[in-house]
Order: sequence, then C-alpha cells, then structure tokens
Amino acid sequence: MVLLQRADGRILTVRHQATSWHSPEMLTVVGGRLEDGEFLNEGAARELAEEVGIHITPDRLRFCQLLHFHAADGERVIGAAFTVREWEGSPYNREPGTHTELVWVDPAAPPPDCHPFTHTVLTHFATGRLYANVTALELLGGEAG
Repeated sequence: MVLLQRADGRILTVRHQATSWHSPEMLTVVGGRLEDGEFLNEGAARELAEEVGIHITPDRLRFCQLLHFHAADGERVIGAAFTVREWEGSPYNREPGTHTELVWVDPAAPPPDCHPFTHTVLTHFATGRLYANVTALELLGGEAG
C-alpha cells in the first residue's frame, strides 16, 4: 500500500469499478499483492506506477504502518503501508478498467464510501499508529487488537 500524500495532508485513493469483486464502487488506497521475488517497497513502488502513473524508486518510500488482517472467511493478510510526500508528475487513472476515478481524502476523516480496510489504514495513519491487528469485527465497527 502506498499513501501518496499532498502538502495539504490529503491521501490519494482510487474508486473501484462496480464490477470489483472485493470493493465495488468503494475507495481504496493504492496497492496490491507482491509479485514473485519482490520486496515490500518494490511492490509498493510498482503498484504506484501501475495504478496512478507515479514512478519513484523504492528507496523514496517511507514505512508508515503494518497491519495484520484476519478476514471473516479465515484469510490472513499482512499489509505494509508506505508514504511518499514528494514526486514528479501528476497522478492519473492508469487502470480505467479497474478504477473509475482518483479521489484525494482526509485520512483523519475518511469518507463513508471507503472500503472498511482502507478506512482503518487511513485512520491509523492519521493517528500515527504503526501496527494493528485488524479483524473483520473491527471493519464492521467493533474493536481492534
């Protein structure tokens, strides 16, 4: 995950198409799964280029958060988030088949159409929380570990 942050503090999100299997018409942060042989920061830099056309070297990313997610279906995911505050060029939707638009959001007050996991990532970022255990219960409004 990459939290591309403007000078005003807003974070770039992407809105998924209605046909998305995991987040239809919802906002998510830029990110995805690692490819074979990638390190976390390399995958984050690749996803940034693939989704919004911003090319940076992985060493420009700054670690900001680690989340260990337990889904209701038993899936477990470890998500690493990085932030970048300076880049060249303007972000744009490089995946119109996947995303409908780019939206800059306030991480301290994520909009209601954020995917619940993205909402958690943003609010934890805004409060400086570096690690969290996240369960499906928390995503539905319960407590986190």
